[in-house]
Amino acid sequence: MDLSPTEVVELANVSLNNEVTKGLVPAQVEYVKESVVEINEELSCVGQSLRAVAANLADIKGNIKPGNWRAFLKSGAINCSERFAIDLVSAYTNWLGGSDINDNLLASLTPRSLALMGSKGVTDKERQKVFKAVESGERMTEAAVRVLVKGNKKKSKSSFPKNETEKIKSLKEKIEAYKKVINNLQDENRKLSKLLSNREKLIP
Repeated sequence: MDLSPTEVVELANVSLNNEVTKGLVPAQVEYVKESVVEINEELSCVGQSLRAVAANLADIKGNIKPGNWRAFLKSGAINCSERFAIDLVSAYTNWLGGSDINDNLLASLTPRSLALMGSKGVTDKERQKVFKAVESGERMTEAAVRVLVKGNKKKSKSSFPKNETEKIKSLKEKIEAYKKVINNLQDENRKLSKLLSNREKLIP
C-alpha cells in the first residue's frame, strides 16, 4: 500500500503499547498501524457525514412550511427514520451547527444523544464532559449521555418540601377523611345498640 506524505506522518503518530504489539513481527505491527490510520479516517468521514446530513435537513426544514416538513419526514424520500432526522435537525439547530468539535467524536454518538446534548439548559461545559468520556473510551449510551448533560434531576413530587398552605390543605383533607370514618363507626355502633336492645326485648 502506497502511503501519501500525510498518511506517513499519521502512521508515525500511531502509538501502540506493548500489549498490542507483543509477539507480532514488524510487518504485522506496520499493518495494524496502517489499518488504524484508515479506520480513523473513516470515522472522521462518518462524523462529517452526520454533520452534513444534519445541515441539509435543517436547511430543508428552514425553507419549507411546517406541514410540508412533516409530510417530507413521512414520505420515505430519505433513507433514515423520521426520529433520526428530527434528532439531527434538533442537534444541528441547538448546538452542532455552531460547533467545531472533531468529526471523529461525533461518530461515536447517536442522533438521539446529539439531540440530548442540545436540550434546554445544557451548556458547552456539559457537552465537553460527553466528548471527554468518548475520548477516554467509555461506552456512550443515550442514558449515559443524559446523565452527563442533565444529571440525576428526576425527583418525585413527594420528595419536594411542601409549603405551609399545602401542609394545611393536606391536614384538613386528612381530618375530613377521619371524620367520615368516625361518623361511619358511630352509625354502625348505633345500629348494633338498637339490634341488641330489640333482642333483649324479645328475650322473656
